Amino acid sequence: MYLLIRIGTNDVRTSELVSKSKKSLENHIKEKGFYWSKKCNRYIDDKNCGISGGSGTDYLIELIDEL
Repeated sequence: MYLLIRIGTNDVRTSELVSKSKKSLENHIKEKGFYWSKKCNRYIDDKNCGISGGSGTDYLIELIDEL
Protein backbone atom coordinates (compact mmCIF):
# COMPACT_ATOMS: atom_id res chain seq x y z
CA MET A 1 0.00 0.00 0.00
CA TYR A 2 1.10 3.53 -0.69
CA LEU A 3 0.24 6.65 1.26
CA LEU A 4 0.08 10.12 -0.27
CA ILE A 5 1.29 12.70 2.26
CA ARG A 6 0.61 16.41 1.80
CA ILE A 7 3.32 18.69 3.21
CA GLY A 8 2.03 22.16 3.99
CA THR A 9 3.34 25.32 5.57
CA ASN A 10 5.73 24.79 8.50
CA ASP A 11 6.26 21.17 7.37
CA VAL A 12 2.81 20.10 8.58
CA ARG A 13 2.20 16.61 7.16
CA THR A 14 -1.26 15.22 6.49
CA SER A 15 -2.30 11.84 5.09
CA GLU A 16 -4.40 12.44 2.01
CA LEU A 17 -4.94 9.22 0.04
CA VAL A 18 -4.07 5.52 0.14
CA SER A 19 -3.68 3.27 -2.88
CA LYS A 20 -2.46 -0.20 -3.75
CA SER A 21 -0.39 1.23 -6.59
CA LYS A 22 2.10 4.08 -6.54
CA LYS A 23 1.29 4.92 -10.17
CA SER A 24 -2.32 5.88 -9.39
CA LEU A 25 -1.16 8.33 -6.69
CA GLU A 26 1.44 9.77 -9.06
CA ASN A 27 -1.22 10.28 -11.73
CA HIS A 28 -3.52 11.95 -9.20
CA ILE A 29 -0.97 14.60 -8.22
CA LYS A 30 0.43 15.04 -11.75
CA GLU A 31 -3.07 16.09 -12.85
CA LYS A 32 -2.76 18.89 -10.28
CA GLY A 33 0.54 20.05 -11.85
CA PHE A 34 2.99 18.42 -9.43
CA TYR A 35 6.19 16.70 -10.57
CA TRP A 36 9.07 14.87 -8.87
CA SER A 37 11.96 17.11 -7.80
CA LYS A 38 15.23 15.25 -7.32
CA LYS A 39 16.66 18.29 -5.51
CA CYS A 40 13.85 18.40 -2.93
CA ASN A 41 13.09 14.64 -2.85
CA ARG A 42 9.36 15.28 -3.10
CA TYR A 43 6.65 16.24 -5.56
CA ILE A 44 6.44 19.99 -6.07
CA ASP A 45 4.47 22.34 -8.33
CA ASP A 46 7.09 24.99 -9.04
CA LYS A 47 10.86 25.37 -9.21
CA ASN A 48 11.20 26.00 -5.45
CA CYS A 49 10.55 23.75 -2.46
CA GLY A 50 8.08 24.81 0.18
CA ILE A 51 6.29 28.14 0.24
CA SER A 52 8.89 30.25 -1.57
CA GLY A 53 7.24 31.00 -4.91
CA GLY A 54 4.82 28.09 -5.09
CA SER A 55 1.51 26.98 -3.70
CA GLY A 56 3.08 26.10 -0.34
CA THR A 57 2.09 22.46 -0.76
CA ASP A 58 4.39 19.55 -1.61
CA TYR A 59 3.69 15.80 -1.64
CA LEU A 60 5.43 12.56 -0.70
CA ILE A 61 4.44 8.99 -1.50
CA GLU A 62 5.44 6.46 1.16
CA LEU A 63 5.24 2.68 1.09
CA ILE A 64 3.30 1.39 4.12
CA ASP A 65 2.44 -2.06 5.43
CA GLU A 66 -1.07 -3.40 5.06
CA LEU A 67 -2.71 -5.02 8.06
